[in-house]
Amino acid sequence: MKTVTNYILAGLVALLPALAAAQDLASDKKQIAFINRTMEKRISTIREQLRADKISLATKNIQGMTESLRELARLTKRIRVKLPGYAPNPPSGCSAGPATSRQNDFGQAKKMAIEAGKQLNHDYDTANQALLKVKQKQIATIAISALKFTIENAPGRQGGKLGDLAVEGVKKLNGFLMDKYVGQPIVGFSEIDLLKGNFVKIKDGEKLMAHLDKSRRKVLDLAHKMDDQAKALASAVTAEKAWQEFAWLCKSGAGKTKVTVIDYRSRDLELTLAGKKIGPESKGQTFTIESEAILTARVVGPRRKFCLERREYAKRTKSIIIHPGPGGGPQDSLVYSSSRIPAKSAWKIKSEKFSWKPSFNSTMVNAPATVSGAYWKLEKDRMRWKIKAKPGQQVNLKVDGKINWRFDSNIRGRRKKKEEKNDGTATLVLKVLK
Repeated sequence: MKTVTNYILAGLVALLPALAAAQDLASDKKQIAFINRTMEKRISTIREQLRADKISLATKNIQGMTESLRELARLTKRIRVKLPGYAPNPPSGCSAGPATSRQNDFGQAKKMAIEAGKQLNHDYDTANQALLKVKQKQIATIAISALKFTIENAPGRQGGKLGDLAVEGVKKLNGFLMDKYVGQPIVGFSEIDLLKGNFVKIKDGEKLMAHLDKSRRKVLDLAHKMDDQAKALASAVTAEKAWQEFAWLCKSGAGKTKVTVIDYRSRDLELTLAGKKIGPESKGQTFTIESEAILTARVVGPRRKFCLERREYAKRTKSIIIHPGPGGGPQDSLVYSSSRIPAKSAWKIKSEKFSWKPSFNSTMVNAPATVSGAYWKLEKDRMRWKIKAKPGQQVNLKVDGKINWRFDSNIRGRRKKKEEKNDGTATLVLKVLK
């Protein structure tokens, strides 16, 4: 009996190291989960502080993130001794620093402002030469072709490649940048209409000159502001560089979630997940997304379809002339006239907003970036979706969108105005694989 007892005791003693190791492993994983949660909250706080220009506070939080990453690295190395290939799955924001990304946005805005300024300088010189000829000979018709070329090729105008680049480029900045700095100088210029019945008068040329001068001063001022904003982020960006030491934590699938589309239904609404357009054909497809995936929505009701079809028709016929809208991209407004009769019409968006309802095992926060800050009021078209479902579980969301249009027309001197509303909805169901 004593011998059997001794064997049992010996076996238990032998198991003690294994049990202790298992407990240590579980404790380390639990600590990593806690660190990840705190870092996720801290990244969200950093983004908010940067948007509010609280650079000093954001820098302190970035430094706190560095310490968290250092502890995460220590625990991960210890776990990988027993579990090679283990991934700690830190928040996706730690692989692309919010301060660095924001500084890059300001740099891009400055570059576009400078390019727009160069084009405005060119337009100013062209218009000035044309106007001098008009004044010298007192014949306004001499300047028609030159001034018409200037107006049609200015930023925001048809044919103005640099201007088109600026308008499309600023749409890709976040809403804060576009609303506060970029939108007004470019959008405002596209509202000018100086040509009257294909005849340019001297006073119209002078009005164009004055506006060109005012616009180029605005974009130069914009470039200086962008440079100042980028420099103000220097301390935060420098602090963020320490994160590069821990880039290996985000490899081997870290921060990624593999999902398959179980169901998708929509009515007059376009949904994009992690840059991929979702449609009926997406059912059954499997792809990998960030743990915080980006969702965008757009109402594509009958009026937006009309605008797109009208543009396509204009490419095939000379009876319809498409004019540049107030900015925001070719799909977001439609201003057109007839080449046969004095008639001009415009469909412009007043507002577009969305409401999102995620399932209990996921969360959503507003992440204005891609097309925020357009000339119309835009709310919650771009969201950051945090999927918390475990492998084998399903996660879903529903989104409702509403869009308000304004119609203005002038046909043979008769003006007409009206408003129109469209809406759309979509539901998406995903299954988490791993």
